[in-house]
Amino acid sequence: MNQILIYVKLPVYEREWCEHHFGNPCVFPVQSHLNNVIRHFSRKRPDGVLPDAQQEGEVAIVLKGSASKKPETYNYISVHGKAAIAEAIDDIFSMQLWEDLTDIGCRSVQLSKLIRDWMDDNGISMQSNNYENLRQKLQRLKDSFKKSGVNISRGYKHDNR
Repeated sequence: MNQILIYVKLPVYEREWCEHHFGNPCVFPVQSHLNNVIRHFSRKRPDGVLPDAQQEGEVAIVLKGSASKKPETYNYISVHGKAAIAEAIDDIFSMQLWEDLTDIGCRSVQLSKLIRDWMDDNGISMQSNNYENLRQKLQRLKDSFKKSGVNISRGYKHDNR
């Protein structure tokens, strides 16, 4: 049987990260939070609504079903559902970015080198401002902690503020 695909718009760096870790099309782990979110937003396709074609900027995701929601029947994702899936992917992406780049053992290395190395390890190209977008994303994560009085930036060589 052919795979049933859904398409979700993501920033370039998250699309490349997804395809690097989960393939193209992306197949998320069966018991994962991402599949739970996708399954939650899967609906029966409304009458007269054709399946989506992949648009530029979208990642292809294999729709996995369950005993109660077969993808042959439940294969429609609304705009709001796609936004929720993109948010869930961003959460997982941000967790890995945070976990990998805030390692206390790497604080003597320039943050720019850590980010570029992380991009290489995670299949993210240097095109389309990916580096700058990731640097800003990490900075926003750190700034959100600073607002609560937690400074996790102390000690980075040439910390990019």
